[in-house]
Amino acid sequence: LRRHNGSQSELPILVSVLGRIYDVSAARDLWEPGGPYCLFAGRDCTFNLAMMDFWPNTLDYFGHEFTAKDKESLSSWIAYFDDRYGCPVGELADHQHVVRVTDLPETDWVPFSASRKKSR
Repeated sequence: LRRHNGSQSELPILVSVLGRIYDVSAARDLWEPGGPYCLFAGRDCTFNLAMMDFWPNTLDYFGHEFTAKDKESLSSWIAYFDDRYGCPVGELADHQHVVRVTDLPETDWVPFSASRKKSR
């Protein structure tokens, strides 16, 4: 996952949310070095999205027990990534979060979108 951080133009840019790997290359300008979300490229950003945290030392953090409110936030973020970038292109094989997608509440809200369609 780490080598897919946008620094090599021939590779897709990948981001992991709850271990679900998304190809975010369609918005390369947002994720490549110098872009507003470059911090997350090539990394698992689950904790950061749930907490709205931009600290690099919390990337790839897998041991957190999320609260009900955190799970609602993650559910919305997964809906966003599914809506914006499509189905995940893979899953992390070497790490797992304490929480799984099936543990998240259903959501009908997709952040930064007019869509209100449930997504998973």
